[in-house]
Amino acid sequence: MLKEAHFTPQRMLSMLGLKADSLGPFALIPGPKERSELLLRVLENPQKNFTFLDYVMHTGSLDGKRVTVGNGGRYAPDTAITTEILCGAGAQSLIRVGSCGSLQEDVKIGDLVIVTGALRGEGTSRYYVAENFSTLAHSDIVNALKRAAESLEVRYHLGWIFTTDALFQETPELIQQLSEQNISSIDMVTSTFLTISQVRGKKAGAVLAVSDECLHGKFGFRDPLFFAAEQKTIDVARKALQFL
Repeated sequence: MLKEAHFTPQRMLSMLGLKADSLGPFALIPGPKERSELLLRVLENPQKNFTFLDYVMHTGSLDGKRVTVGNGGRYAPDTAITTEILCGAGAQSLIRVGSCGSLQEDVKIGDLVIVTGALRGEGTSRYYVAENFSTLAHSDIVNALKRAAESLEVRYHLGWIFTTDALFQETPELIQQLSEQNISSIDMVTSTFLTISQVRGKKAGAVLAVSDECLHGKFGFRDPLFFAAEQKTIDVARKALQFL
């Protein structure tokens, strides 16, 4: 059980002028502002909820549902802050719309990964849960994302992800070890996002565009296949709302 802290999510919400129902029950959360702006284009009548540091969230309508969209963080610590805000201000079902590196031969640049669980290699989630805690995506979100990807005929993989804090310590030894454990992908966000959502009793999942193939040191950050996959994550996340 979490202990009361000096600065609580409730105090943060009060500081931002948010209440328990200020945000939509559904949230689509990319990392960077650029991807958030792509999502905002499909949101009907978006209203800004708040701006905090570099983070901005809007709530509007999407396919008949009240949905919040905002850049949720690029790394574990800032992701923890935005996830706490989302969970405390009304979001019940949260989908991370992000990117990842591949750890398996068949997971290619331009593919999507729908996360089923996460190994916590970052330092933030350890303040929330014990080492033996199992961080899982909610089955309702996973199933909705699967149905969406299949209905849109998008190539995807189901699998676990490893989240790290150390971008430049993704060594060949670590990559090989994770690959042998059948971990499908690696990033710097998802385990924190899922852990906090789980602890707060919310449904959460993630759909990620593959940006690089770590087994071979192949980068695709400027590859048209990756840019197309970014759009596919948005399409799949939006479609998934129809199944929730």
